[in-house]
Amino acid sequence: MKYKKLLGEDTSAIILSIAVVAYVASLLLTGIVTSKEVMLGGGVLLLGWLGPLAGSFAWFANPLLIFAMYFSKEKPVAAKLAVFFGFALALTAFGLKTIPDDYDSARVLGYGAGYYLWLACFPAVFIASFLSSRKSKVLSAGE
Repeated sequence: MKYKKLLGEDTSAIILSIAVVAYVASLLLTGIVTSKEVMLGGGVLLLGWLGPLAGSFAWFANPLLIFAMYFSKEKPVAAKLAVFFGFALALTAFGLKTIPDDYDSARVLGYGAGYYLWLACFPAVFIASFLSSRKSKVLSAGE
């Protein structure tokens, strides 16, 4: 009973909605700043699958994040695991020193708001999944 009063019934849905909006917004903001260009998150998403050539596997966190978003209510345990491993993959982007291009490579100078907003989606989806699993436990206990 206190759970409903404290968090409300739709808190996990609200947090998940915020995470989805943040994910979309991260595609429109600066993702990576290199010595040659500023890459928006959408461009990083389109080219990121080539990341293993540069030693980064961060792009592969995207399918895990989308999986977790989709299943956060129905399969919260699987969603929490996907978010955990996705977040670990997302952090590998910090090890990226250069990005190969057509002729040589560009040095990575830093990460923009889009990257950090994308990273923030992971704990948000984890919290939404946690609240969903907690809600299902409360409901199965006879509430």
